[in-house]
Amino acid sequence: MKSCKEMAKQWGVTERTVTTFCKTGKIPGVVKEGKSWRIPDGAEKPADGRVLSGKYVKKEEKEARKPLPIGISDYVRAQSEYYYVDKTGMIKEFLDRKPLVSLFTRPRRFGKTLKTARRILVTLACK
Repeated sequence: MKSCKEMAKQWGVTERTVTTFCKTGKIPGVVKEGKSWRIPDGAEKPADGRVLSGKYVKKEEKEARKPLPIGISDYVRAQSEYYYVDKTGMIKEFLDRKPLVSLFTRPRRFGKTLKTARRILVTLACK
């Protein structure tokens, strides 16, 4: 039986790594004596699960993710080829509540061009 320090030197890792292997049960046959671990002589170094190359490998996804429909104006295409959430049921729910005051917010710069164009057309039509 060897100590964590001896096994760390033999395996070329830190003593803390060997202690972690012992705590997580990755080394079969280890025994804890007081505050230290005793490792069997014939124990092999367990595989280190950390990524050492700096490149992470994506795990296989169960379902391929669809892209967001940014810049897509075709409803049928947006519904079939892109990530789409139908919230029309929420409109009915909102109308059924009949609130006294309703606040409809909009994104920044959303609809200003249309509003300005409409003002210009109304102004020209009046002249």
